[in-house]
Amino acid sequence: MNFSSFRIMLTKRWLGFFAIFFLVWYPVSLLIVSAYEVTGQPLLFITGNVFTPLWTLLVSFLYFRKAPDDWASRFITAFGWIILMFLFSAILVKPIYGYDWTSIINLDVLNANWINMIAIVIGGFAAHKSSSITNV
Repeated sequence: MNFSSFRIMLTKRWLGFFAIFFLVWYPVSLLIVSAYEVTGQPLLFITGNVFTPLWTLLVSFLYFRKAPDDWASRFITAFGWIILMFLFSAILVKPIYGYDWTSIINLDVLNANWINMIAIVIGGFAAHKSSSITNV
């Protein structure tokens, strides 16, 4: 993969789909976590752990329907969106939670987000597999 193909992926569409992902994910996750903290309801804990990967899978599936069908674009999108997710979350952690930005950059948080990267890659793979099935 060369630099020009890397630049093709970082388009307004790429950033737009990330914006849709983040602008829905952050407030919904905030509400789920807040409700769980207040009620201690186990179903909310499960919901919080299931929502992010499923939302990530859906948005990446929709993005990759009209994106390049190669592994490099899937991995660049996965790493790029996760890095942007951490960046914007770090910016918002002080005004929303009152903690320092470094509180969200730790091994536990990084380890918990591997599933989101996998969801992006699977969404990219499934988007092209489903389009080839419907074109038969």
